[in-house]
Amino acid sequence: MERTMLGSLTVSNLALGAMLFGTEVEETLSRRLLDGFVAAGGNFIDTSNNYAFWPRNGYAGSSEELLGRWLKDRGRRDDLVIATKVGALPNRVGAGLEDIEGLGKATIIADIDASLRRLGTDYVDLYYAHIDDRTTPLEETLEGFDAVVRAGKVRAIACSNHAVWRIERARQLSRQLGFPEYVGLQQHFSYFRPRPDSDLKRNGTMGMRGGWGTEGGLRGQHLDYIRFNPDFRVIAYTPMLRGAYRHPERLEAAYRTPDNEARRVALDAVAAETGATASQVVIAWLLGSTPSIIPLMAASSEAQLTENIAAAAILLTPEQMHRLDSAA
Repeated sequence: MERTMLGSLTVSNLALGAMLFGTEVEETLSRRLLDGFVAAGGNFIDTSNNYAFWPRNGYAGSSEELLGRWLKDRGRRDDLVIATKVGALPNRVGAGLEDIEGLGKATIIADIDASLRRLGTDYVDLYYAHIDDRTTPLEETLEGFDAVVRAGKVRAIACSNHAVWRIERARQLSRQLGFPEYVGLQQHFSYFRPRPDSDLKRNGTMGMRGGWGTEGGLRGQHLDYIRFNPDFRVIAYTPMLRGAYRHPERLEAAYRTPDNEARRVALDAVAAETGATASQVVIAWLLGSTPSIIPLMAASSEAQLTENIAAAAILLTPEQMHRLDSAA
């Protein structure tokens, strides 16, 4: 697996999401997936302080706790880049994302200590603002992140589910105030594109904190921004659309459009030409895009992990990339 830069961090060009590790993916299998990812050359592992509160057997912090046990048994913490998040933890048991903690300074400082205890480490490499909080002044949020970086508890910061104008405003403020800047954005993105109006329902679930900021995915404005800011990277979450490329019946209504029917034809054609699966072509397309995007992949089986990792070795030709890009 190749390496790429994310700010000052050297990360694998694929990231492994641990969101459901320890809940829907039981611990023994979770450990095998983590071991397999690292054995294949991966080092970039993603979690959050609210993973995963929604499964029936889950609770906030369970993913971090599993990673902490695995890290303790594995050792060699410095070989890895561990990312976690703050800001989307429900305020009470039974609440959802309509009632979350937000990104106040005190929350950021308190929550990093709780995450470090669960992870069993004294620092995280990357700390995300999980969901934009438009009820808290940006200066306060950035001051909180500055405090945890200065304390040596965090190496770099990034954001997730943010609109472009909020990202740029935050980065400008950081420069003015001498605070660390966001080095990247984690946002929902895949080859199939949702209907432009599909974000309205999702944004409505976020309540007063301000929404998914885009609302619900990576848009043309984001792509334009990162083309002209090469020091700022994108990490794409849910790039496989929860298995919908392999199982079309799983495709959400927001993606059932004529445009995506045309993109499916192009995707299947390139998959046939390369001898790859459609899911693998999507990963290869993300990696081969300009600017290159880091796929954040999930895995619930060792076979799925192997398939995803193998996709990183697929090099699409310029003609294949053009066909995929220009479909519909």
